[in-house]
Amino acid sequence: MFVFNSQNSFRFQRPGETTLLATRRHWIVLLNAGIIFLLLALLPFLIYAFLSTNAWFPLISKLFWFLTTVYFLIIWNLIFYSIMIYSLNTIVVTNKRVMDNQQKGLFQYALNELEREKIQDITVKINGMFASFLNYGDIEIQSAGTQNKFYFKKLPDPQKIKEIITS
Repeated sequence: MFVFNSQNSFRFQRPGETTLLATRRHWIVLLNAGIIFLLLALLPFLIYAFLSTNAWFPLISKLFWFLTTVYFLIIWNLIFYSIMIYSLNTIVVTNKRVMDNQQKGLFQYALNELEREKIQDITVKINGMFASFLNYGDIEIQSAGTQNKFYFKKLPDPQKIKEIITS
């Protein structure tokens, strides 16, 4: 499980603030992307099986393998990008705030924060058989601040996270 207690400091930490929880989205998010990348990785081999039966294929085989190499380089970069975005999107709960770190791209970053004392309601939603079995779900936090609601999707053990936020 990716829910852990931390004694470490973080950027924008206020004096007297301690970290109660730091978490990422559930690993199922990476599994979905992994299946897509696996299917994309099989595509050149399927094309090869189709094209290699033609008499003219030996004439373009070097070009085909060059383009396949470029294709795999692009797939490799997309895998790296997905893992980077997954790793950098975190939720941090301190004794004073709830913070949502969102890495939206290579050079686009957003930090949303909510004072714990302004929290009015927390709703946990676990939808579906897989979510129940693997214990992940969504959390919606309603506040009295300027930003009315915070949504956190596909978090591990959302009930435990709710208990930590409300404690």
